[in-house]
Amino acid sequence: MSRGMKKFLPFASLKEQALFLNEMQRQKQKIEKPVISEDTAQEINEILANYHGEIVRIYYYDRGFIKTHTAKIKKIDVLYQVLLFTEIRVTFTNLLNIEIIN
Repeated sequence: MSRGMKKFLPFASLKEQALFLNEMQRQKQKIEKPVISEDTAQEINEILANYHGEIVRIYYYDRGFIKTHTAKIKKIDVLYQVLLFTEIRVTFTNLLNIEIIN
């Protein structure tokens, strides 16, 4: 019985090495926090000022990655400068863009 190409298949010899390499790959994908323009900041401010329970999609910066979230805003906390959703909270400083979805 011939092993054919099976003898050349890679295998995980060290599980810790695979975990370390995956973490290194993840670290390389991180980016610096983008700076938003005055126009974008003004648009975000207008949307939040006129918000009345619509579903929104936000783009936000979180520990080196740009993420999106779509939901209704539970609370806009102006004092602590935070958007509260059911699942997450996003500070105003990490908010990159917002759009109303309907």
